[in-house]
Amino acid sequence: MSVRDNMGPTPSDGFTTAPASDFGEIHNWNELLYFFNHTLPECHMELREDTKQVTLFVLYLAIFVVGLVENLLVICVNWRCLGRAGLLNLYVLNMAIADLGIVLSLPVWMLEVMLDYTWLWGSFSCRFTHYFYFANMYSSIFFLVCLSIDRYVTLTNTSPSWQRHQHRMRRAVCAGVWVLSAVIPLPEVVHIQLVESSEPMCLFMAPFETYNTWALVVALSTTVLGFVLPFPLMVIFNVLTACRLRQAGWPEGRRHCLLVCAYVAVFAVCWLPYHVTLLLLTLHGTHVSLHCYLVHLLYFFYDIIDCFSMLHCVVNPILYNFLSPRFRDQLLSAVVHYLPKVRARGDRRASSLSSSSTQHSIVIIKEGAQPATAGPSNTQA
Repeated sequence: MSVRDNMGPTPSDGFTTAPASDFGEIHNWNELLYFFNHTLPECHMELREDTKQVTLFVLYLAIFVVGLVENLLVICVNWRCLGRAGLLNLYVLNMAIADLGIVLSLPVWMLEVMLDYTWLWGSFSCRFTHYFYFANMYSSIFFLVCLSIDRYVTLTNTSPSWQRHQHRMRRAVCAGVWVLSAVIPLPEVVHIQLVESSEPMCLFMAPFETYNTWALVVALSTTVLGFVLPFPLMVIFNVLTACRLRQAGWPEGRRHCLLVCAYVAVFAVCWLPYHVTLLLLTLHGTHVSLHCYLVHLLYFFYDIIDCFSMLHCVVNPILYNFLSPRFRDQLLSAVVHYLPKVRARGDRRASSLSSSSTQHSIVIIKEGAQPATAGPSNTQA
């Protein structure tokens, strides 16, 4: 997704943000175009847009192929285990569905980049594609937070009421996350428009008189809801989980603590550069004054940083699924299931492996049973 979707066109097109007070004499797109062209800071940098486009295309393609395969496997394996003693990891399954939604939007961004941000798919797809991306982005982040909280709660909560109602509560939380994620992007999406200039572009176009206010509100809400609130919650509950495991003397406590650190580090590495860049570009020209060359660098690398944030769609399945021995056993069982010639032998082998293996998940819970201490990855529902 381009910086244009949040901020408007980039300086390479002759645009930048402008004080809201100067918008009073602007009445249409052509006047806004003229205004932006004559308020661009006068500095020049030799940055290769063609190299950037090729780099973005390769990154998008790699994330699309790997993320598609990984998340489809996660969804298939978890869905196949739906009827097995209720051991469906709802948060991980829903997170994989959200990540898959993000991955499925990547071909559009690939084409938009290669067409120099020309939008050829009409006004409806302009808004719907961005809405689809934002809704799945928030869902993925919120499910990560829910998973972090649920792991700790299940480790520490031994009340019979929690044991009886945990599955119902998780389903309600998942439904609530999807509803919340569907509502949050609406204020931004309603201002995304297909602008018919020399070439059609899909841009964030709030009313001229209040453009900077809307841009700031959207950027702040994205950062607060997408990072400022989720990240501390993830850190707090993952650290508490790691401390709880060490106190319990879990045999693989060191490995689980490293996994907890990996959860937090991956989230920070993927999302912190994106939100810092977004805020700096939004605040520039109205609330802070950045050096001309820094502004050009931020605009130039924004798309690459944005693409880099989507790596979480590739890393999440690894951290929360493929590192789990239990998940690998279930995946093996699912593969063997579709090999008729060795199905019987494979079922016996998978059953034997499943009975002797442990998972790096924190929770292995059955209805009416006391919580068992396990590692910090999945929370079975």
